[in-house]
Amino acid sequence: MESSSVDVDARASPARDETSVVDARVVAATVERACDDAWGVVPLLRPLDVKTIDASRRALDDARARARRVRGERERSVSMPSHGESERASEREESGAMLDEHWEYLRALERQLTNATTTFAEDADGDEGSFAYEAEYEVVREWNGTVLEYRAPEPVLRSKSGLSERAYKKLTGTRQWIRGVSDGARRVWLLSVEAMPTPKAWQSSLDVNAKEIIGVRLYNELSADGRFDAEALADRETYWGSDVTDEGGMSDLDAVTQLDSLEKAEAIWSSKLKEQQTIDSFQTVKGWSHGSRSKALTKRLRNSSTYRKVLYARYPNVELTSLQQMKIQRNDDVALAALAAYSRCLVRVAAALGERALDIFDAHHEALGEENPHRHRPRALGLTDYMYMGTNKLSELTYDLGKFTISSSLGVVGLGPRSCAASPAANHLADRSPATIHYASDTDDSDVEPLSP
Repeated sequence: MESSSVDVDARASPARDETSVVDARVVAATVERACDDAWGVVPLLRPLDVKTIDASRRALDDARARARRVRGERERSVSMPSHGESERASEREESGAMLDEHWEYLRALERQLTNATTTFAEDADGDEGSFAYEAEYEVVREWNGTVLEYRAPEPVLRSKSGLSERAYKKLTGTRQWIRGVSDGARRVWLLSVEAMPTPKAWQSSLDVNAKEIIGVRLYNELSADGRFDAEALADRETYWGSDVTDEGGMSDLDAVTQLDSLEKAEAIWSSKLKEQQTIDSFQTVKGWSHGSRSKALTKRLRNSSTYRKVLYARYPNVELTSLQQMKIQRNDDVALAALAAYSRCLVRVAAALGERALDIFDAHHEALGEENPHRHRPRALGLTDYMYMGTNKLSELTYDLGKFTISSSLGVVGLGPRSCAASPAANHLADRSPATIHYASDTDDSDVEPLSP
């Protein structure tokens, strides 16, 4: 009788999980729709309609209430959870607390954006405003009457001599507010997505060798001893930002490709770090090299995380990585879905308003016949940067030469580079036996094996 009830629960679990996924998607869609209704397809630096804002806030409150209700029903539906279910219940309690903690913070950030747009009302400070927009948006592409792509209209300055000194200072301060909102919303966005479980399908697609994924040059940069400068690394890799004036920098598409590779490398390093920490805990005699590999992996993880944050700050409109897409599609936690949707919406709006502020600065400095100092420019590379680049290029060539030499040697004796499938290191990351852990940890240190599967 007991086994029968377990079978019923096992059969009901997939359906219940699928329902939770649908609920999470509905809540996320509700939040996104409310945000789009409030700010429009192209957010502009002008006051929002009061009725529209009130309707959007009511819709957001309804989405939050739905998330709480669905989470409560989910918790009551699990009467006597198994060990796995109890862990998931604990995670949902944490996500519920996260929802309550961060939702009001996001609401405060949105009010800050609203105040930033209100600052440029027509009658603000007793004047008629320093600029205006002639349309809500401009159509870039359309097909059969359906608009496929929008863009922001150009701001029109009311004075041919540009902004007044007071208006210029006000715009500078407003841009700082917007930047603060972007940073805060991005932190909540990354926190909510990282809290979602990692899909096994994504984990199973990883290779063991992180160096092959991110490249030798970037691998060496993240592994370098001494103080790690993520800003300088982004400049050397020409990830200057989406608002850069130079056209030779990386695009948003390049940035998301880099972020995707970094996430995969971090997952590999995290797996190896857990394995190495297990091995270190079994060692009774601790020599001078004890824990050195764990420290190296920890350093890479920390540096990579810092570098990713710099890329997100420079490319606020970057698309989702493959891991983020799979997490959101398979997420069954309504609280995390609501937080992720709301925070990502605020990141998008803040990025758009920041661009609108730069457009106004462009118009002002163009009227004065000078360059806009607020536009980001690439940092001039120094001697240290060129030394880093030369050393990494030499290391990259040496690595490729080693791969070619070993491949050629194996080809002479009739073996392919992946012929030794019986070796423990050929087992997958997510399914290593204890023997495999010892083998990989002892011989795959720092991913130095170019032919490691």
